[in-house]
This record gives sequence, structure tokens and C-alpha cells, in this order.
Amino acid sequence: MKKVVLIVTALAVVATLGPEIAPATAEDSGKAIILETRAAGNRAPWRGGGGNAMRFQCLWFQSGINYAGYINMIEFDNYRGESGSFNNCKILLCHSTKTALEATFANNYTGNTPVEVFTGTETISGTGWVDTHITPNKFNYNNKDNLLMEVVWNGDTGRDVYCYRASGVARRCYSYSHTSSTGTVYGQAQRIRLHIGTMVAVAPTSLGRVKTLFR
Repeated sequence: MKKVVLIVTALAVVATLGPEIAPATAEDSGKAIILETRAAGNRAPWRGGGGNAMRFQCLWFQSGINYAGYINMIEFDNYRGESGSFNNCKILLCHSTKTALEATFANNYTGNTPVEVFTGTETISGTGWVDTHITPNKFNYNNKDNLLMEVVWNGDTGRDVYCYRASGVARRCYSYSHTSSTGTVYGQAQRIRLHIGTMVAVAPTSLGRVKTLFR
């Protein structure tokens, strides 16, 4: 008799728990941060008209971010509204203690391991802030080191996409070869908008909650 009552009680709990809870998003708990002041437009890293491949790095200072959490979105400020698709694209994020980039890409990691947050074909289109479609809840920024982003692609639709940059110390480095180990250092940083969330996506189910009743 006790077993029957227990099963009925568990079924009643299932009925009242409702549907699966949706995963958290960056804006559930976090903030959007614009990095760098707007200066001239520039085609890197989305320069499909100027080459068939690119390896690109850009560095941003911790003082400009000043917020810890998962980087769930990176948006570029599209200068003129061009569109382009970039094949075999990878976007990586990495903590770095560099304050200015050097020509050897690997040295700019400063011993940290880059985290791949996107792989596939990246399509950039629209005017204003353009999402790069990175995977959320994958790179957890510590708000202690500076932030390094690397973009690598090979093959494209032959279109340049101009995005705003800002002047500053040497914080961009790129090469028109996706396999290059070195690039040319430039004295600008890219203007972007980061969406940083402090809540990792969790999707508990009603069944999962009922199982805990029997442990």
C-alpha cells in the first residue's frame, strides 16, 4: 500500500512541475560592454576581397571590460553594411598578459590555452552591431587578464566587410594566410560589443527532479 501511495505522489509532483525550464541566456544575468571608441572603418578580419584567407588577433585590456563571466556574444560594428561569408572559420578566445601584441601569434597566448568558441562558415551582414554567432557558456573570462581574440578563415565570397576600429597601441596582428605563424602588427584595436553572462545554461527536466525523490 505504501508503494502505491509513493508512486501516486510522485506522479502528482510531475503534473505540477510543468515543462522543461529554458536554458539561461547572456542577458538573464550579465551585461553588454562596448570596447573601444569608434574610429575609421577597417576590413580585417573580414577582408574577403583582399585575400582568400586570414589569421587575425586582437587584444583588449581588462580595464575596458571589468566584468567576469561567460562571453556569450561578440558583435562587430559593421561600418557600411556589406555582407560576406567566410569558410572554415574559427573564432578563439584566450586570456593574455600581453599589453601589446607581437608578430608571432603563439607568443600572444602568454602560456594560456585558446578556447574555440566558433567553427564553421561565418556570415557577416547588416549595418551596425553584427553577431558572430559564437557558442555561449564556453569561455569564462576571469576579469584579471587581458582578452585575446583570434579569427582564422580560409575561403570566402570575395567581399570585404568594413567594421569600425579604434586607434591605440599595437593590439592587432594579422596575415593573409590561415596557416601563418607570424603576422604584421598594427596600432589599432577592433571596436566590438561583448555580451557577458554570469549564469551557465541549465535545463533541468521534470523527470530529473522526480528521480531525485527516489535517491
